[in-house]
Amino acid sequence: MRGSFFTTNGSAHNARFASGTTGVHKRKKMMLLVLFVFVVCLVCGTWTFRGSSAAGKNDAPFTSSSYSKRSGGKGKQTLLDSFEKEVHEHVFEPIAHGLFGGGSDDDTVSDEDDDDDDSERGGEKEEEEDETIAADANADLKYREENEKAEMHDEEENQEADGYEVATMEKNAAIEREVRLEETARKASNMPKAFAIHRGNAKCANAPKEMLPRFSKQIGLRKKEGKVLPAKAGYVGVSRIDGATKGTVRVRTENGPRTKKVESSANPTVKNRDEEALIACLEDLSKCQLDSENDSIRKAAWKLGGTMDAKLGKSLAGIERKKTCAIVGNGGALMAKEYGQYIDKHDVVVRINVLDNNNAKFNASLGQKATHRVLSYKMSKDVCCLQPASKHPPDNDELIYLAWFPAMRKQLISRLAKRQKRKVIEMHDAHLKSIIQSFKKMREELVRLGFGPFEDWEYMTSGMHAVLTFARSCETVDVYGFTTDSGGKEPYWFTGRKVAPRSGRTQHAWDHERMILRLLAASGVVNVCT
Repeated sequence: MRGSFFTTNGSAHNARFASGTTGVHKRKKMMLLVLFVFVVCLVCGTWTFRGSSAAGKNDAPFTSSSYSKRSGGKGKQTLLDSFEKEVHEHVFEPIAHGLFGGGSDDDTVSDEDDDDDDSERGGEKEEEEDETIAADANADLKYREENEKAEMHDEEENQEADGYEVATMEKNAAIEREVRLEETARKASNMPKAFAIHRGNAKCANAPKEMLPRFSKQIGLRKKEGKVLPAKAGYVGVSRIDGATKGTVRVRTENGPRTKKVESSANPTVKNRDEEALIACLEDLSKCQLDSENDSIRKAAWKLGGTMDAKLGKSLAGIERKKTCAIVGNGGALMAKEYGQYIDKHDVVVRINVLDNNNAKFNASLGQKATHRVLSYKMSKDVCCLQPASKHPPDNDELIYLAWFPAMRKQLISRLAKRQKRKVIEMHDAHLKSIIQSFKKMREELVRLGFGPFEDWEYMTSGMHAVLTFARSCETVDVYGFTTDSGGKEPYWFTGRKVAPRSGRTQHAWDHERMILRLLAASGVVNVCT
């Protein structure tokens, strides 16, 4: 290929050189032709002058006679003949020779020399072109080699970096596993201590036995079937804190985005006899032996994911650690007996939302003490912004509000504190993530044991937020007004309402939360007092 390239280039060069030489000869002939025409004109002018002189010598006596006399009559003729001879020898003959192919040997030799010089220059040019092409090829080869070396070096560095990254990830994963194991071991060793403290405090404020609930076996808790839970975007639209007329806010749900799946309890996995006893306990809380020191059922419950976190997880900042805490829901079961005096004996009394609690006719059943109120989004808007301040006044000067709903939470807390002139604690995202993770893990364990499948959900109820938050800060947690056993004839709320509000029917999983409370009771995290 290379030889043919140079041969082709050389032929082209010779062709160009030949055509260039022909052009030079043409230009020479053209110049000689022009010079020939000029000389012809000059000679014609001379002849004309000569004729006119002969014809008019009688008319010009002075010039002709004088000249004839001086040259003897032949001077003028001799001069003209000499001029013609010189012109013919030095002008016409060279021009004719150049135009019609003549020429001397010297000229031929000179042309051949010129051709040889042009050939030599053409050869030199070809050699220069060859050298340039070779130099370019060498430079290109060197460039490719350097690039290949650089790419190999980069690849080695990338492999080294990838190896380091993998090693780092494996190391971090190992550290995380060790931390989890240490955390689990720490919680496992601390859980008995926590239960001993819990058990050492008064249960349900030392209410007499007739005031405590009578548990019975619940039918249909273990459905042993599958249920399709649809895909959800994990976001809902809610009205702004100033009302629906001000627009809506898109906010992420606590259950988050999820794909379609089947939650099935059809094939329960029971690991040992202790878990079998735990299942019987969860179906009938009267079989849980909650007051026993060496209860294998309680220890089996502690091993389930989420239960120890519910008790030993990090406390929410702003909540002081106390011995006894009462979490008071709004269930209609509160109206069955006069629990008020026992509720008010607790160090901390947490109430859920704001209903008609200040009505004196409920004091005997609900009590009057309130240290904290956990507010839903709707109730937060009513208290802070939408309803008159006089409709929901604070229970006392020391009342603390807690807000958990994520929509416009900062603005809501600011306006609530300013309007009610009370402290407001935010359930921040890190805390919510922790208690939600515990909530989800307990659901998974319950399904594994054959309970459920449960209703789908978007948010935990305000009551469940309160239970999982204060269980980490209180030595003993007693719950009132929460539904754990079903089948009673009491209304949905203590106010007499028969059914849950629409948001409660679409956002919460009541059957799920009911089983979570039963599991927390079996594990000794809470006492069920109604």
